[in-house]
Amino acid sequence: MAAAAWERFVGHRWLPKAAVVVLAAVLVAAFLLVRSERRDAHNAGVLETACGGVLPREAVRGLLPGDETWELRSDLDLTGPSGRGPRTLVRCSLDWGEYGGLELAAVPVLDVPLRGVRPGDILSAGTAEEPDWATAYRTATTQVTVGCPAGLPGYPRPVTRFRVHASLNHDDGSEVAGAAKELGTVVTAVADHVRDRGGCGGPAVKPSDVRPGPGRVTEDSEDSDGVPRACRWFRPGMLDGRAWGRDDQEPRGVTGGDADVCSLRVPRAKPASRLDHFVGVSSVSWRGPLLPEARTAYGAELAALSPAPEPKSGEKSYVLAVWAESSCSGARTLSRVRVETAVSALAADRADRVLDAYLASSDCRAVKVLGKVWK
Repeated sequence: MAAAAWERFVGHRWLPKAAVVVLAAVLVAAFLLVRSERRDAHNAGVLETACGGVLPREAVRGLLPGDETWELRSDLDLTGPSGRGPRTLVRCSLDWGEYGGLELAAVPVLDVPLRGVRPGDILSAGTAEEPDWATAYRTATTQVTVGCPAGLPGYPRPVTRFRVHASLNHDDGSEVAGAAKELGTVVTAVADHVRDRGGCGGPAVKPSDVRPGPGRVTEDSEDSDGVPRACRWFRPGMLDGRAWGRDDQEPRGVTGGDADVCSLRVPRAKPASRLDHFVGVSSVSWRGPLLPEARTAYGAELAALSPAPEPKSGEKSYVLAVWAESSCSGARTLSRVRVETAVSALAADRADRVLDAYLASSDCRAVKVLGKVWK
């Protein structure tokens, strides 16, 4: 009977061919299933180990293509208790295809060593060229700067901030649209990992703290209107000035972890004399380790502080410096505002208001004006 059935099967016009096709389809499906299971197991293993295993797996899995095999190209986690002070705290890269990949890094924010604490010294340090690893966050899909009040171990100078940044690209190298929001969860998890392992203290990082890389922001960039962030507190009308024109000297400013500096020259709207064309203004605030250095550098000036009556007329220019102590964003701060003008009455009348505006812009409280000094 079996032989007869086989004869009928073999002799059938299309049934043998159909059976071969079905068998091939089953084998192909089985092969694809096995390959898919192996790929999924491989990808799961990659997620478990990448970035020290701190990545939120479901969030990352939703960002990466499930039909691709992910490869861990680089992985570095040095945020343990060894205190070696690496340039990169965490780095990992998950790649697929030719150009697709998720790149993530956490790096310390290392301020350029200062040659001094006067405004010119700080401005010079602020324009120093930074290495590529320190500036990569500017063009990242998303990034966050995190405070580390207790300081990261292993550095010769206090390191009280670090940055985490991440980028996600398609296989053709283009950025994945709309990835910034989803990457925020990933960046937040890694930031808290570094903060906890480094013993930073301070508040936990929230997804709302994460922002696009500043190099990708145009309209809201801190320098989009040509005014550095450290100088945005100033308004030309404070000293009867006019808005800066194309040919006027642009303001210079630096915002740092331990000091903020602004230096600018504002053209006068209605000059009172042939010498009264510009007013020079500078503001500087020192915090943390720079406080004793600032007090030493300006020791003579601080010792001469007084109510500072207006000087006698006849000089070509007058310089008035006003000093104050306060608490700005919870940090003890020493601040100095300097006004240089050809009209002494202008500096005497407006210096206090200029100082008030400067400190108010930094949310400074418990302000104590130390005094003034004419230079």
